[in-house]
Amino acid sequence: MKFNKFLGVTAGLVFTAVLANAGVVSFTCDATIDATQAGTCAYLNGTVAGYYSSAFSNANASIYIQMGITGLGSSTTGFYNDLSYSTYLSDLTSHSGGDTVDIDALAALNSKDTAIYANDDVVITSALGEALGVPNASLAGTTAGGSSCTIGAAGCYNGIITITTPANLLSETGQTLYWDQTGGSIGGNAYDFYTIVQHETDEILGTSSCISTQTNPNLTNPCASNFGAGTPSAVDLFRYSASGNLLPDSALSTTPGQYFSYNGGAANGADGATYNTLDNGDDYADFATNCAHVQDAQGCTGAIFNITSDGGAEINILDAVGYNQNLQQSPAPEPGTIFLFGTGVAGLAIYRRRRA
Repeated sequence: MKFNKFLGVTAGLVFTAVLANAGVVSFTCDATIDATQAGTCAYLNGTVAGYYSSAFSNANASIYIQMGITGLGSSTTGFYNDLSYSTYLSDLTSHSGGDTVDIDALAALNSKDTAIYANDDVVITSALGEALGVPNASLAGTTAGGSSCTIGAAGCYNGIITITTPANLLSETGQTLYWDQTGGSIGGNAYDFYTIVQHETDEILGTSSCISTQTNPNLTNPCASNFGAGTPSAVDLFRYSASGNLLPDSALSTTPGQYFSYNGGAANGADGATYNTLDNGDDYADFATNCAHVQDAQGCTGAIFNITSDGGAEINILDAVGYNQNLQQSPAPEPGTIFLFGTGVAGLAIYRRRRA
């Protein structure tokens, strides 16, 4: 499907106070990165990393990034990590930043999720595990070559991002990539490289669902085969279809209109965006909106987005699952073309690391 227009988005965050601490998202660049476009690695570790350090105090992630043959972009954290639901809730409570999103998210988990998931596990990324205080020795990461490793070891990353090569993109779609450091403005036929990177970075931090849409005509839950029926990822704990109507992973619902909510479904906390629900290959926890957010399921030509200025959708989600906002913010207000962005949790290799 081709997008025809760019939808302008007004940022829905009100900044009132700045805290001293900040997390560090760092990118280790394969030689293909700067060879494709000079200055990219510096921009990644300056401007793009700065979006996350300005937003969160504990978003620490080490990411390996490369160019390759893929969709518009893809990401992998390599291996499953999980906590018991009770441990996840306890860690989330003890590491709460105390803002509105945190307070409401904990209340919703206790009032809605506990009844469903009390005896289950929760799949998390290694980066989210670090934010929640899980010891590095208990977290599995990935080497640049895709092998299992222990977080904290040399050459062990929280995830790998692969961005399509310009030649591959041109041959598949006739479209191009744009890099902000080159100056000028993005062309109407180009995808913004750094928007794609942020989309994949968010998934490495923890925005991916356990539900797979790669098994048409039926949704499946690969996490369940390793940790039990209906096992959710952290973000799956906040999926609603209406106020008070939590959608557990055991439901495998394709009903449209599902959305992220940190307060029990009372408000859409993702700037009005709704989730993809179809067996279409788009990530189940990506947005069905077009040309509006970093986490939209498909890319948008001629448009540039970042997590600090697209309505607060991704910031609210990452806040709810375990990251603490570096800026005290009011919640976000209620309410082209091509490939899938990324491979979420459900598409990863299996390697169980569990902390009771």
